[in-house]
Amino acid sequence: MYRRNLRYSRVKNLYKFASPKMNTVYTVESSLEFDTCFHLEYSPSIIQFEAQPLGYKYQFVSHNQILTFDFHV
Repeated sequence: MYRRNLRYSRVKNLYKFASPKMNTVYTVESSLEFDTCFHLEYSPSIIQFEAQPLGYKYQFVSHNQILTFDFHV
């Protein structure tokens, strides 16, 4: 398993979303992901969610690849 560590840079805009439902602060990479956090937070059918969950390392054509989903709902 692989955990991404999002840090500030001059190239990317990072957004922080404070989630009372999950009692944590999530860092996301785009304004679209930030807007998605609002939908997940206030949707009554969503019990819990996680932004930037654990990713997976796999090998494809002799190269190591990393896959991290945006959300785990």
